[in-house]
Amino acid sequence: MNWMKMKMKMVMVLGLAVVLTGCGPAEPPAPVEPELELVTAITITGNDRMQFDITEFAVPAGAEITLLFKNIGQMPKEAMGHNLAVLDKGMDPNVFAAAAIRHPRNEYIPPEYEDKVIATTKILGPGEEEVLIFNAPDEPGDYPYVCSFPAHTPAGMKGIMTVR
Repeated sequence: MNWMKMKMKMVMVLGLAVVLTGCGPAEPPAPVEPELELVTAITITGNDRMQFDITEFAVPAGAEITLLFKNIGQMPKEAMGHNLAVLDKGMDPNVFAAAAIRHPRNEYIPPEYEDKVIATTKILGPGEEEVLIFNAPDEPGDYPYVCSFPAHTPAGMKGIMTVR
């Protein structure tokens, strides 16, 4: 077989392959974020590495929510206490945390932003826990929650409660 005939057959085979594959490789589908299951009761823990074990959850708009927060750390409360404060969706967690540093006597909740707090625990020491019972906002959206103990929010101890 001469070179020209072999070249023609290769072009035909390649052309057929392109037609059969839809003119090139298909784009993989965009990843779909799994939809969070709606909950009305949840347990969240905080640890000595300044982390919440759950950083996002979803609740029904207007529903009564029961949130159990546990400090599972071992370090003393004075060095590594934790709270959990659910904030209004317009409140910047970092602004809240920066203001909180000045208010240890108020459980690190800044009085100037108390109207932006939906629910909060007190500062908990190792092995302590507290139950919050509150109504989710009626307005859908993302509502941040933080530990406002000094340096914990900037270290990543924050999450999002999505209201649907």
